[in-house]
Amino acid sequence: MMNQKAFLDLLSRYMDGKCTENERLWVDKWYHNINQKNIQDLSEEEINEMQRNISKNLDSLPQPKKLRLISIKFAIAASVTAAFVLGGLYLYNYNGALQAYKSENSDAVLLSAANDTEENISVYLSDSSKVTLSPHAHIVYPKTFTSNKRTVYLEGDAFFAVTKNHKKPFLVYNENIVVKVLGTSFFVKAPEKNQPAQVSVRTGKVQVNENCEASLFAVAKEKSAKPILLTPNQKGVFTQHQLKKTLVEKPIPLSVAYDLPNESDYNYREETLKNIFNKLAKDYGISIQSHNNEILNYTFTGDLNGKELYEQLDLVCGSISSKYSIQGTSIVVSNKN
Repeated sequence: MMNQKAFLDLLSRYMDGKCTENERLWVDKWYHNINQKNIQDLSEEEINEMQRNISKNLDSLPQPKKLRLISIKFAIAASVTAAFVLGGLYLYNYNGALQAYKSENSDAVLLSAANDTEENISVYLSDSSKVTLSPHAHIVYPKTFTSNKRTVYLEGDAFFAVTKNHKKPFLVYNENIVVKVLGTSFFVKAPEKNQPAQVSVRTGKVQVNENCEASLFAVAKEKSAKPILLTPNQKGVFTQHQLKKTLVEKPIPLSVAYDLPNESDYNYREETLKNIFNKLAKDYGISIQSHNNEILNYTFTGDLNGKELYEQLDLVCGSISSKYSIQGTSIVVSNKN
């Protein structure tokens, strides 16, 4: 069986006019077969039929007797390799999610915007929702939202500030996930090499589903990821048909997220850790707990104003030689082992 390297070497020699006559005849025949039908439409039976046809035609060509058997085996092996190489390249570049989005919105006038700069740019949709595209991001969207839902397709990273409209839910599609909201602000991060797709919520609530239209082969419903619901400072991570919930890297107070007056004072004097954790949990919308009541009865003195949540926890936990860990969407404080 010819491997990919040998096949590519054959094509290179063919383009340079350095292949044998038998090799040239096979490549000409192979190109003819491929051009008659898109590689993605070839079934296994059709690929086998291609092999049989190539073998049959090569059999009838005048050629040195000693080389005929070798050439036929070479043609069959290379045809299979070529079919899988081209099929792999097509599948690698095929974007089923985008094609499905365009098909679903075939009656709408679709616009697109791409950020080719190194700075964030803003795109305003017909419902006044604002999309902040990160560098190299691209969005496809209807010129006017006319159906009973508002849908856009995103490639790359973007922050969404969605106008509330309970009658028309807002959905963001990318190649892995679908984010459904009514009115909120959130960040969608596209999958990168060895990195999963992510959704981080700033305000409101979003539901995240797997996008089952991402490839040529639809994902069976029972095998797709179970939907998750995210609230502020929570993040959804998609990988290997699973959606998991955790916390964002830098949680912000809800007062900041919703642009409300911030009256919290984090300057403590002999304050119990129980009260400190309760206050932080309320201000950030994050569960902070400990199964050790002794820890909660310790006190802390210090000014934590101007510090981020995890910095505050580092200082508070460090003062009593304890530690904290993120477990799902909760923070759990415990003794150091």
